Amino acid sequence: MSAGEIEVHKIEWSDFLVKFLSILILVISVPHILFWIPVWLQLPPLNLNLGWQLNGNPQLPSLMLNIFYFLLSIGFIGAKWIQIDLLLNRFPIETISDQISFEYIKVPIGGGHFLPGDIIKGPLTLKENAPVAIVCHGLGGERTNFYNFGIPLSFMGFACVMCDSRGHGENQGVFGNKWDFLWIVKDFSRIVDFVEKRSEKVGDLDADDMMCLGFSMGGIIALNEAYLDERVKFLIAVCTLGDAEFQTYRKMETLSEKIIRAGFEIMGINYRPTPLQARFLSPFLNSFNRKKGFFGHPVYWEVDNDYRVMLAHCKDDEVLHYGNFEKNKKVLDMPPENYIDFEKGNHAFAGMETALIGKFLLWFWQRGY
Repeated sequence: MSAGEIEVHKIEWSDFLVKFLSILILVISVPHILFWIPVWLQLPPLNLNLGWQLNGNPQLPSLMLNIFYFLLSIGFIGAKWIQIDLLLNRFPIETISDQISFEYIKVPIGGGHFLPGDIIKGPLTLKENAPVAIVCHGLGGERTNFYNFGIPLSFMGFACVMCDSRGHGENQGVFGNKWDFLWIVKDFSRIVDFVEKRSEKVGDLDADDMMCLGFSMGGIIALNEAYLDERVKFLIAVCTLGDAEFQTYRKMETLSEKIIRAGFEIMGINYRPTPLQARFLSPFLNSFNRKKGFFGHPVYWEVDNDYRVMLAHCKDDEVLHYGNFEKNKKVLDMPPENYIDFEKGNHAFAGMETALIGKFLLWFWQRGY
């Protein structure tokens, strides 16, 4: 379905700013005015006896209420900011363990540019021909945000390969932009190429045993480029995209969604994709039931989706709407054992992390790990 055939919902900046500032002024000013009304009623000419005083001072109760309300407002704004920050940056705390090893790598992607990254190995990771898990981070994040997935994978025996996409992490301000989605997706194949060459030269990685785990934007990478690449055995896509036009043109349901959308547009992210642009990022149009042809383009092929694809999402996700998950699940005709969804948790699976990891372990076990 093209953008011209659906109802388009987008940020109308003049309307958004007027409403936002009006609400802000009302929230800030009206309570403060109300707090001072009892003081004014006790002044001439009314001289009402309301008993509105503290230690004989009629202004002190109003002043204390103003201070309390101001602190409460600051706390609310701070809490909302933290909530949105957690939505966009899944796990901001870097996780390190002395039982694993980190090897710094630079993956060449052409033009003299590299993706900085790590190979994480645990005590059970084989010295030769270790299975490989490629973990892809989300928009605005970096590889270190997802060490707490790389570390469990390394304890399972995987050699975990994690890289900063162009415009992210060590590449921020150095090479690329956060909104270069098509190039960010295409760079994944260079990571797979790196694993293959490393397998031939060093022998520690098994190029015939690779999987991909992607979160949010990383899930877009997984469902598009990793899916198309026959060298990747299977993939897990978490809280990710299904239909780019649905995601960008749908009606926003909450204030947080509108604030997040406004922030993305300020960053320069295109929220008005053409049908062709949407096709390159929508897996049901670009990749599902396809593999790469002779020229690297998607061609229809018989794919065992039941083995190859697993999905996870939360129904209250305000960054990438739950409808994306439903679309992917429907197109893939996905059996229940291949997905997990939660009523709550938003984009960060808040409070659902243990259950999510548990489902990951089950999927790995079912595939012989």
